[in-house]
Amino acid sequence: MTATAEDPGHVDGAPHVRLRELPYDTPEQFATGTVFKCHVGMYTDSQLARDMIWVTPHVRDTAGSSPPSVLATDLANGMGGFIGSPARGQVKVYLEDYNPAAIHNPLAVADFGTVGTNLTSSGPREISLCLSYYASQNTPRYRGRLYIAHSWLRGAGGSAAAAPTVRPTAGMITDASEFYGLVLKPAESHGFKWTLASTVDKVDRLVTNWWVDDEWDVVRSRGLRGTARTTGNVPGP
Repeated sequence: MTATAEDPGHVDGAPHVRLRELPYDTPEQFATGTVFKCHVGMYTDSQLARDMIWVTPHVRDTAGSSPPSVLATDLANGMGGFIGSPARGQVKVYLEDYNPAAIHNPLAVADFGTVGTNLTSSGPREISLCLSYYASQNTPRYRGRLYIAHSWLRGAGGSAAAAPTVRPTAGMITDASEFYGLVLKPAESHGFKWTLASTVDKVDRLVTNWWVDDEWDVVRSRGLRGTARTTGNVPGP
């Protein structure tokens, strides 16, 4: 495929990315040092938006030369490569103003993958590997986590993830650790660098170190809604 006006970063062999046309005006560029909160998600087990699995890394614009649409495109292309299959996903870019209670409209939205496709879980959706990171020191307000879903840990050629074992395999740990190199690092070419945003200090700090260990983590909010229930009564005295 060749690049289009909607997809400035698309190249042969990369997953197709389409930027959405938003119903409101957004700034074309932001000042150097602006921090963005990025929602990176995959349709998982269905085509319902409520079943999507998300992670929310932050990035700092260190160049002030590219609009949020370029960041969204970089992340979408990177995520398609990380997943390694045509499954459908989405990236949303928001301005981080350290006011989580306020309503925020996305500055850019990019869809990628093939319409009508999704990832399929081979284990509980809540299971994930934690990509832990920190900025200069591993202490509160300097560290954070991204929970990489088990369904995102793909096999050869983008095949479905193997069922989870008691501890994650070395291959699963490697897959999770590649989220930085394949998804976040390519955006550095446009000046967008992985950062940690502290809503307590209301500042960001560039990430310096990361790791993935051999223990599963659980994100309860990723579970599906219950569809059946078994009930019973306890006899009185």
